[in-house]
Amino acid sequence: MKKSLYLFAFLPLFLTSCITTRTMNATATIPAGTEVNYSKVINPAYAKDYIDADIITQVEFYSAGKANNDLTKVPKGNVVFQVIPVGGSAKNAPFGGGQVGDYVFLPKEQSDLIFDLQRGDKIQLRGGTRVKKYYINGAEIIVFIASSVTKL
Repeated sequence: MKKSLYLFAFLPLFLTSCITTRTMNATATIPAGTEVNYSKVINPAYAKDYIDADIITQVEFYSAGKANNDLTKVPKGNVVFQVIPVGGSAKNAPFGGGQVGDYVFLPKEQSDLIFDLQRGDKIQLRGGTRVKKYYINGAEIIVFIASSVTKL
């Protein structure tokens, strides 16, 4: 009985470690400095068009950091924060745990502003997307890789 409890406790960890992803490559070239509506940027139909781009978009700050129950890996030398579309709302976190915004990665040396922001502050992001696709179910994880953040 005790062994089967251990099996069930570690089964989710084992299954998630078997899930592999691949990072999508850029498919289009967008002129640097192009302004794009954030809802379009994170839409799976368009997100691949903004991979490694240098676009400008406006969002509302939601939270510094990431959800505790999320396995998203933050690139070395970056901080993560959450945003939502202007006038939008957060979405339900996977596996419960409340509400979350969309993740944005930003180099640490540019991150001081993030810790002074309040939920709902409007900010401008400059950068592009990163899209990872899961091999098992084909789901796509879209994050914004910012090169700079400006408070509006």
